[in-house]
Amino acid sequence: MAAFLSPTIADIQALRASWATVRGGWGAARSDARQLLAHRRIMVETAAATRDGTRTVLRTRIRLSGDTQTDILRDWFATASPDAVAATTQAHFQSLAAAMGGFAAALGMERLATRFTMLIGTLASAAATINRLLREDPALWLQILVTHWWLLSGLGFALLAVIARWLLRWRLRALVRSGLGGQTLPK
Repeated sequence: MAAFLSPTIADIQALRASWATVRGGWGAARSDARQLLAHRRIMVETAAATRDGTRTVLRTRIRLSGDTQTDILRDWFATASPDAVAATTQAHFQSLAAAMGGFAAALGMERLATRFTMLIGTLASAAATINRLLREDPALWLQILVTHWWLLSGLGFALLAVIARWLLRWRLRALVRSGLGGQTLPK
């Protein structure tokens, strides 16, 4: 039971941390994860007031390969007060950290969805099956399970959750590997 609860608690904590970010909660976390998988990078832009109006002054791209690139608008950096630069860069990199947390949150959402499906299916099946079998003679249990197959439908949900998790894990690994240019990840 502890093996089931420990990763579930970690997933819930990752989701709560991501949902509490300034970037917009779980919707932004899902969007950041989708951007990372689709474009093989996350890009975060921060705008600030310049002499020409509000413009993007900081842009950071983090690629799946680990390469990080931050672009700074030199005109803003040279003319802004040190306090404004410090506040803007701090907000920018907090936003970047929140964006990277979106990937962990998206994985947590997928794992929690499959675990929840498996748990509900198993509980529903167990309750219906036990209720039905307790009302019948034990000699007829096998016949009841064969003729009333819907009593085992919850086990089908549990099996579906396991298969969905394998497929999601396989798909995410394929996307990550293709984003690394064919390099394989260490196991």
